[in-house]
Amino acid sequence: MLSPELSFWIMLAVSLGFAGWFGWRHGKHYALGAGMAASLLAGTWFDIVVMGTRINVTMATAIVLLVVYCTHSWREIFRFLGPLDYLIGAMTIWHIVVDTYYGEQPLAVAAQAYGQWMLPYAAGRYAFLHRDALLKLAPVFGIIGAVISVFCIAEAWTGINLWEAAFSPRDELVTFTGRLRYGIAYRACGPTRHAIFLSNVMLTLVPFVILMTQREIAWVPGLGKWNRWIGFILLAVLLLGIASSLSRGPIVTLILAGGLALAWHYRPAAWGLSVVVVVLAGLIASDWDGFLRLLESDADEHKRAAVLVVDDQQVVYTGTRNRLVNLQVYVPILIEGGPLGYGTINSTGFPPANLPGLPTDPKVRKRLGIVDNAFLNNGLRFGWVGLALFSGLFIASATTAFQLSRRASTYFFPLDQRYFIAAATLTLAFPFEIATVFWSYDYALWIIFGFGLLSGLASSLKRPNFCD
Repeated sequence: MLSPELSFWIMLAVSLGFAGWFGWRHGKHYALGAGMAASLLAGTWFDIVVMGTRINVTMATAIVLLVVYCTHSWREIFRFLGPLDYLIGAMTIWHIVVDTYYGEQPLAVAAQAYGQWMLPYAAGRYAFLHRDALLKLAPVFGIIGAVISVFCIAEAWTGINLWEAAFSPRDELVTFTGRLRYGIAYRACGPTRHAIFLSNVMLTLVPFVILMTQREIAWVPGLGKWNRWIGFILLAVLLLGIASSLSRGPIVTLILAGGLALAWHYRPAAWGLSVVVVVLAGLIASDWDGFLRLLESDADEHKRAAVLVVDDQQVVYTGTRNRLVNLQVYVPILIEGGPLGYGTINSTGFPPANLPGLPTDPKVRKRLGIVDNAFLNNGLRFGWVGLALFSGLFIASATTAFQLSRRASTYFFPLDQRYFIAAATLTLAFPFEIATVFWSYDYALWIIFGFGLLSGLASSLKRPNFCD
C-alpha cells in the first residue's frame, strides 16, 4: 500500500507526462487541457501539504501547466476578457477581503483564494482558448470519464475501490462507508471522497460525450466506422458511472437538464413540460410528507432517523430531511451575517463552531454537523455579496453557453451546437443539485473549470486570428 504523498507524485508524473505527449503530438495549445483530463484519474486524497495547504494532483497539474502555458502564450492572458472573467475575479477578491477582515494573514488568504477560485478557472479558460480545442480535447475527457465509470461500475458491484486498493486508502476528511444501498449495490465513490462528489464530477463530463455523438466526425483516428457510435457508447458508460453512486440528486439533475434541452430545441415541448412541472408541483405540495417518505425509501435511512427540537419545534431528522433542517437553522444565521458573512475559519467545521445562533443542544448540533448546501456554505463564508457572486457565476455561464450555441455551427465548424446546449442546461440544473450537497473541492474544482472553459471559448471568438 502506497502513501498519499507517493500516490500524488506518481499520478502527477502521469498527468504531466500525458500532457507533454499530447502537446507534442497535437500542438502545445492542447497540453494544458490534456493534462487536466488525465488528472481526473488521480484520487482527490492523493495530496501533499505545502505551507498548511493541501495540494492534490489536479491542482498541481494546473499550476505546472499554467506556468508552461504562460511561457509560450503570455500575450493571451488578459486579452478579450468577458463577464465571467470579471465575476471570478470579483469572487477571488471578495474572498481575500472577507478573510483578511476577520484577521487572517493577507498573503496566505490570497494564495488560498487563488487556488480555490482562479486556478481551476484559469486552467479551463486557457485550455480551451484555441479554436479547435473542443474538437481535440472532447475525446480525451470523454474516454477518461468512461474509464473511470467502468471502474466505478465494478466498485458498485464488488464494493472494492480501485484507487484505495491500488494506491492508498481515503483520508477521513469526509465520512463515507460505501455501504450497500437499496439492497441493490454498493455506493461507488471512485477517485473522490464521497459518492455524491463522484456523480457531480462525472456530470461535468456529460457535455463532452454528448458532443461526440456527432456522427460525421472522426473523433478517434483509426476507429473507422466505429467513430459513428463511439459517442453513444461513451455516453451510456458515463451515465452508468453516474448511476453507480446510487445518488438521487445527479439523476434528477440529468432529467432536469434533459427537459431544459428539449424545451430549448422544441419550443412546443416547453409548454408541455411546463404543464408537467405544474402538475408535479401540485401533487408534491398536496402530500409533502408522503413525497419525503418516498425519498426516504432506503431502510438504513429510517434506522438513522431521529426527532430533534429546533426552535422549540420537534422535527424528524433523516439524511433526506437534513437539507430542510439546514435551511431552517442556517438561513437566519446567513441573513444575520450581512454582506461579509463570517469568514472561512468561523464557518468551517462540522458543525461550524464559531457561528452565532446555532442550537445549544449537543445532540442537535451533532446532527447538524454537515451543511449540505453549497449556497449556504458560500453565503455563510462570504455573506450576501459572496452568495450573489457565486450565484452569478452559474447565470453568466449558462448565458454564455446559450449565446455560443447560436453561432457554434459557424464559428466552431464542423461542430454543431449540442455541446453548448448540454453545458448550458446542465449549468442551469446544477444549482438544484449542489443545493443539497456540501461545497467540496473534490467536485467544485471541475465546476469552476467548466466556467473557465466557456469563458475561453467565448474569448476565442474575439481573436483576430480566430479562423487561422
